Amino acid sequence: MSTPRIRKGTPLLALGALGVVFGDIGTSPLYALRATLQFAGGEQTAEAHVMGALSLMVWAVVIIIGIKYIALLMRADNGGEGGLLALLALAAPDEDETPRRGGGVLLWIALIGAALLYGDGIITPAISVLSSMGGLVPPEAKTQPHWILVASAFIVLGIFVMQRFGSGVLGWLLGPLMLGWFILIAVLGLQQIIKAPAVLEAISPLYAVSLIAASPMTAFLMLGGVVLCVTGGEALYADMGHFGRRAITLAWWIVVCPSLLLAYFGQGAAVLISAEAAGNPFFALAPGAMRVPMVVIATLAAIIASQAIISGVFSMTRQLMQRGLLPALRVVHTSDVEGQIYLPGINLLMAIACILIVLLFGSAESLAAAYGLAVTGVMVLTTILFGVVASRRWKWSWWYLGPLLVVLLSIELALLGSNILKIPSGGWVPLLVAALVLMIVAVWKKGMYLINRGRLEDGLPLERFVESLDADEVVRCPGTGVFFGRDRGITPVTIRKLQRHVPVLPETIVIVHLHASRVPRVPHQHRLRLKSNEQGVWTAEVRFGYLQKADLPSIMRDAAERGVPADPKVTTFWVRRDQVAIATDHRGMARWRVAIFAYLLRNATVLPDLLDLPPRRTVEIGMRAPL
Repeated sequence: MSTPRIRKGTPLLALGALGVVFGDIGTSPLYALRATLQFAGGEQTAEAHVMGALSLMVWAVVIIIGIKYIALLMRADNGGEGGLLALLALAAPDEDETPRRGGGVLLWIALIGAALLYGDGIITPAISVLSSMGGLVPPEAKTQPHWILVASAFIVLGIFVMQRFGSGVLGWLLGPLMLGWFILIAVLGLQQIIKAPAVLEAISPLYAVSLIAASPMTAFLMLGGVVLCVTGGEALYADMGHFGRRAITLAWWIVVCPSLLLAYFGQGAAVLISAEAAGNPFFALAPGAMRVPMVVIATLAAIIASQAIISGVFSMTRQLMQRGLLPALRVVHTSDVEGQIYLPGINLLMAIACILIVLLFGSAESLAAAYGLAVTGVMVLTTILFGVVASRRWKWSWWYLGPLLVVLLSIELALLGSNILKIPSGGWVPLLVAALVLMIVAVWKKGMYLINRGRLEDGLPLERFVESLDADEVVRCPGTGVFFGRDRGITPVTIRKLQRHVPVLPETIVIVHLHASRVPRVPHQHRLRLKSNEQGVWTAEVRFGYLQKADLPSIMRDAAERGVPADPKVTTFWVRRDQVAIATDHRGMARWRVAIFAYLLRNATVLPDLLDLPPRRTVEIGMRAPL
């Protein structure tokens, strides 16, 4: 496996990736080995269990993160974006992407995985901060002081407040700090390895096999802790759009992977030297005098760790919105890199949920039971979609794709099975979050389908509308009206409503179709394409980059310069505002689903706000759609 050729800027991007992409997996040494050994019960300090746990963790990191995510999945990007929905776009042809009677299999596989990622997103900051703050609790203490819980909640709040600065800025700010973190845990781990070099023998998978053969049930339970060392995999893949494949690959093989392995082996050596270290192996790496500084450093690392999953959730949410599976929300681009975005609404909801999780569980040990189920569920679903992509798009032969999938699914299903046992003790949290997200997606998708179906059934071809203007005695008033079309060749419903109920139409009608480009900025000369349809009707194709806003008043000035008889002072923007009318026959959706859809529709970001239309020259026409 070769490292990609470094392009210009890649080392700096790799440094930024350390602060955003690898924060989650980079802080797993805080709690992963401790949780794994706890599942061994009274034999957690036995040499066979320590060496077996290390062997399981090492190979989980190498196979799942190094091979599956870094070497394989990061090749599957959709225009530079990663994540389950990017995989879906590659895996499913158009006819499979549109579900029939409630959903296609591939679409719902991706949606379930995306919903589970939200559950992971509210747990990761909580367990990272609680684990780091737990270093202040003396080993002999039986209870955790309440002030640690309060301090943890405030730190979590600060993490989400920081998001407004953007993952790019945070990456350059926190990347060097995270680099220092990886160097620190590698050096501390190496010091312990020197004291007990025999621990390096655990790199052999035979220790994992021996543990499974000797104590299969104990090994199965320990997998519930092993999964904690690979929790950042899906966030890593979802964050690919923030820094790119090359930078992430470079950072993984040169910095992250070696540091993690040294840290885990060092913790294992500390436990073999002193059984008391099993209570908190990470803080056993450093001398007692360094305990408080280590807590401070670990807390900073935990703060950084949360960026990976939060950024991944932002990316996933935007992809859901682009596919029409969630209502439009405000998206803030925080730099010239397309994937670096900030969603204020999602950030607020995650902050509230995460603080509640901290207060509800109160300690990393309790929260460990809730962690892992979402991660393993997403891993299994991602592997299934990857198999479809490799078979359909890459045309891989099943002679080698089949064995690869068998190996990956065998490992991940074993991890999932172990984490299913955690449901009563906390695993219900990510399942509840996922269920709520899926309900919102299903309600929004169904509601928009019913609205659009009615709109298409009532659609009038644009050519017939133009002909009617010539044949009928339609009153035309001076001025220009800008209407927004959703379907090419179809007359916007706002025009027909205006004509039917007023009935007066502007002397000049401009039908605008908006197209968001995947480039940062569309050159001025390429952003507008005009076509005259006679009778004073024009169609305008408007293109804008993801760092640009479609400044419609400015575009109308350009249109006027190119022949459209439009005076900006008397141009009015007519915008459709969908509203919900509950149907008496309930053929569309149940009443409770209609109520939820209506709430989502009322709170979605509307077109005038997205386009910054001038309030005094914008008219919204309400359309009541029976559901």
